[in-house]
Amino acid sequence: MRLLNQAEEILTGFQAGKEAHTAEEQAGLFEQLNRLCHACVSANGLETEPELSEAMEGIFETAVVNGFAFSGAHQMEPDIFSTFGSYLQKINDSENKWYSALIYAYLDLFRHSGFLKKIYDEPRWPKLIEQLIVSSNYTIHKLIRQRVKAYPQKSLFRVLEGNSETQYSWKDVNKRIRQFSQALLSLSHGQEEEAFKIAFLVENSLDMALLDLACLSTGIVNIMIPAASVPEQIEFILKQTGASVILLGGDKQLAKVKVVKSKLPSLTTAVLLTGSSIDEWVMSLDELLMRGSAVGEEELVQRRKKIRNDQLATVMYTSGTTGLPKGIMFSQINIIYKRFCRAMALPEIGQEDRFLSYLPLFHTFGRWLEMTGSVFWAAEYVFMENPAVATMLDNMKRVHPTVFISIPKKWMQLYEHASTHVNVELDDVRQIREFVEQATGGQLRWGLSAAGYLEPDVFRFFQQNGVHLMSGFGMTEATG
Repeated sequence: MRLLNQAEEILTGFQAGKEAHTAEEQAGLFEQLNRLCHACVSANGLETEPELSEAMEGIFETAVVNGFAFSGAHQMEPDIFSTFGSYLQKINDSENKWYSALIYAYLDLFRHSGFLKKIYDEPRWPKLIEQLIVSSNYTIHKLIRQRVKAYPQKSLFRVLEGNSETQYSWKDVNKRIRQFSQALLSLSHGQEEEAFKIAFLVENSLDMALLDLACLSTGIVNIMIPAASVPEQIEFILKQTGASVILLGGDKQLAKVKVVKSKLPSLTTAVLLTGSSIDEWVMSLDELLMRGSAVGEEELVQRRKKIRNDQLATVMYTSGTTGLPKGIMFSQINIIYKRFCRAMALPEIGQEDRFLSYLPLFHTFGRWLEMTGSVFWAAEYVFMENPAVATMLDNMKRVHPTVFISIPKKWMQLYEHASTHVNVELDDVRQIREFVEQATGGQLRWGLSAAGYLEPDVFRFFQQNGVHLMSGFGMTEATG
C-alpha cells in the first residue's frame, strides 16, 4: 500500500472524532501514525509522494482539533517522532519551504502535555524544536491561528468586575485582535514598516493584552514602558526608540507625556484607552478603531505574510535597574522558542489550567510566562481585580486557579493568612491542608515566587500542602 493511502486511512479515522472510537481504537490510530512516520523517513516518502505532506499535515492538525492529542499524544513514540522531526528539518531547507505547514502541525502535536511528560529532560529535543521553528518561520500569528482553530469556543481571557465576570473565547479574542491590528496598521501609513514603532504606557487590562497580541501577530514593533515611569524616563525611552505612537492607559499617563511632548519630535500620536482629550495629537480608542475600518483584510494578510521570525518583535524596558532604563530587544524566535522550552520544563501545565494573574504585562513574568504562556498552553488567563490581600483571596475562591505566579510578598500573605486560622506547626496535617485548599480555591497545584527572596519554610509549607511552589529567576534579557 502506498504511504499516501495509509495516511488517508489514518486521517479518516481522526476525522471521525473521538466519539466514534473506543479507547483501544484511538490507541490504534496513534500506532498506525507511528508506523507511518517511520516508513515515511525510511522511504523518503515526502519527496517520492508529494501529496503525502498535505495528508500528514491533516493528520497532525485533526488529531489536535478533534481532541485526540489531549488524551493520546503520549502514544507517539519519541524515537520515531524525533527522527521524523529531523527528517522534516532536513528537507525543509532554505531554498525549499514546501514543508513549513507540516512543521507547524508537527509542533502543535509535540507541545501536548502527555507527550512532553514522556520525553521530560531528554536533551535531543530543544535543539530540534529550535531548528524547526527557525526553518519554517513559525511566528506568533501562526501559533494564534492554530489555537483559534483548535479551541474556538474555549475561554482564553476572563475579566472579573465586582460580582460579575466576562469570558472571552478564542473566537472573540481573534476577532478583537484583527480589529486592533487593522487599527494600528492605519497609524503606520506613510511610514517605513521597519521604522514604525508603538509605545505602550498602560496598566494591565484586557485591551492592553489584546493590543500587545495584535502587535506581536502583525509584525508591529511595540515598546513596553513600565506604567510607573516618570516623565524623564518616558522621554528617554521614546527618544531612544523613535516611537511615533504611544498608547496610554488614561489621563494620568497622558499628563506625564504632556510634560515632555515638546522634546519628542518623532511622537505624533497618542491613543487613550480610557478617557478623552481635546489635544489634536490625542485620539480615543474608539476613534482608532474607526480609522482601522479603512484598512482592508488583504493589507493585514500581506503584512502578516512578511513577518520573519528573526526580526525584532518588541522592546521591553526594565524598571528595576539603576541609572537609565534598559531596553531589551526580543525577536519572534525569542518569544516562540521560549514557550516551547518552558513547556518542556513544565510538562504538567496545559490546556486545562487557569492562571490568576496580576503581574505587570510590561514585565517579563507577567507578559511571557502568564499571558503569552496562556496563549501557548491554551490555558485560561484571569485578570485579578487588584492585588490587595482580601481581593486576592476572594478571587481565588471565585476562580479556582491552578497556577499562581507572584512576588514573595503575596506568598507570605497567603502563609500569614493560613497561620492566623491554623497552627502551621502543631495542627493536624489534614486540617492544615484543607484550609490551604479552601483559601486558594481548591485547585491550586502550581506556584512560582520570583523577583525576591522567600523563606525556605514558606516554600516547604506550600509544597507539603498540595502546591508545587517553585522559585522563579532570570534576567529580562533571557526572557525570564
